[in-house]
Amino acid sequence: MDPALPGLCIAQPALAEPFLLEGARVRFVGRQTSSGGEALLCDKHGQASFTVRLQARDLGRAANLALYPGVVRRDLVGSGGPTSEVLVASKTLPLLVWQLSGPATLASHVHIELSTSTVLPEVDHTENSVIVRTQGEQAHFRIEPAPTEIQIQDTGGSVTLHIQLADFDTHSLVLAFGTPAESGAAMDAALHLRGHALRAAEGADDVLQVKSGIKAVDEGVAWALARTYGMVSKHSSAALDLGLAATVLGHRNVATRALSHLQATNLFAASLLAARVTSATGDVQAAADLAERLVNEVGTIDSGLLPLAASSLADALQYGASPAMLNSLREMSLVTPDALPQAPKGLPGTRLPMAGTAATQLGSTTGDVPHTSWLKSLLAGNPEQPPPTLDVRVSRARSAAARFSLDPDSAWADWRVLLDEGLASGPSGPATWDELLPTPQNQVQDYPATVTSELLLAFAHGLLGLVPDAPFGRLRIAPRMPAHLMSFEVEGVSIGDGQMSVIYERERDEISFTLKPERMGVPPLIIFEPSISGIVRKVLMDGKPAELDLKRTGRQTVVPVQLPLDSTRTVTIITE
Repeated sequence: MDPALPGLCIAQPALAEPFLLEGARVRFVGRQTSSGGEALLCDKHGQASFTVRLQARDLGRAANLALYPGVVRRDLVGSGGPTSEVLVASKTLPLLVWQLSGPATLASHVHIELSTSTVLPEVDHTENSVIVRTQGEQAHFRIEPAPTEIQIQDTGGSVTLHIQLADFDTHSLVLAFGTPAESGAAMDAALHLRGHALRAAEGADDVLQVKSGIKAVDEGVAWALARTYGMVSKHSSAALDLGLAATVLGHRNVATRALSHLQATNLFAASLLAARVTSATGDVQAAADLAERLVNEVGTIDSGLLPLAASSLADALQYGASPAMLNSLREMSLVTPDALPQAPKGLPGTRLPMAGTAATQLGSTTGDVPHTSWLKSLLAGNPEQPPPTLDVRVSRARSAAARFSLDPDSAWADWRVLLDEGLASGPSGPATWDELLPTPQNQVQDYPATVTSELLLAFAHGLLGLVPDAPFGRLRIAPRMPAHLMSFEVEGVSIGDGQMSVIYERERDEISFTLKPERMGVPPLIIFEPSISGIVRKVLMDGKPAELDLKRTGRQTVVPVQLPLDSTRTVTIITE
């Protein structure tokens, strides 16, 4: 397997710090300078089923580190010569690959410790493989070429493998896990190692990409978006925050995973996310099902998200629900903590929040409702000043989002600093913005946040002002570009099944926006509202003068334009 992969990459001298590798169902944590590390293997629901520790002796210490989404390579130097170590965590399979190559690996020893929740796991082995079975799942290890010796110690819930490698200079250890059918399919797929590595290195598929020429911004957004998939399981109580960020930026696999979790834990958060998915994709199925559940929920509904979730569902289901359902959702959206509303007509048994219970704390230290208002304004593309939170970095990201419409230069500077902090060396290693520690499974709240998702939300709703409305075939874009940027481009902006790109160029007093369809069926209506610093003297639409109702807000001028994206369109703005 060639470790020199194309795609997103962080390459640096190995430091005495951790790094993080995430796949579909594996989370691997290692130290940059030491070979091996510890992997958490999860079932399809994101719950840990096995913990595996990989150790290789006498290979020396790493000098170089190359980190990709789902792939890491370390170049180690020791008395036995140089060694290259590659780890691959598959994006789509319960699969982890550990490959060692170099003269130091000849007849070397590898130790693998596997811990399970079962006291007496079943262990089978052949000359080159070991299978550990527990509670309907299994971990299947295979070593190629076949090792000289495998010693197995079973100590009740913990299985240790002592493996003496053969006299070859390249060894691949493949670990597939899950149900017998899942691990068998993953082990068969492991024959295509290079394909898995290439897919992982590309990051997330078919998502928004930034091509500004500013490496830290382009790669920072890509890394943050790539991280959201693994974080949905590890920070499962923050699934709403992660799902909202992934949805607006086109990472539909994350939205699906977040929605699956929320449907079982938080009906109101699930309803809001489903409504946003419908607004972005036009698919009404999940939103329609959750709307039915929401209006027929028996018992006291205790969530500050109820009004926003209900109104979002009503907006998303204009053409996907009956008039009676839409009326019920509209009534539920009017609930306030100061009122004691009646159940919607025609829906016996449904009770709405009692006075004082709708002000559920959404990450707030005060229990006030403003977090719901903040979230509503954010999703509308005009974020207000947020209330404080316990996480200072989350507050910084939200404050930057709010300032983009008033002072894009200041907002950009603060957002960049926060993005760079995690990209260079986050709390869990390069390209991380959040701690490794999971949120307790019983801690289910309405709107816990992660720094990763808040950075993405600030970019999507604060800087770009994205508000998709796929059921109506329209997309609002309200870019707020800092004055010092001369060019900026985003590709893969999603609306329904289509995508478009936005290109910004500035030369002295002339600003040009080019809106280009990349993959479109029915041309959407673009509600384009760029915010420009200073006084606007003239606006040209596709080279022709346009008379528009300009809006002045502080030092910014909003240029409102509506146009069908049936071809490449250009808006040129001349300033004083």
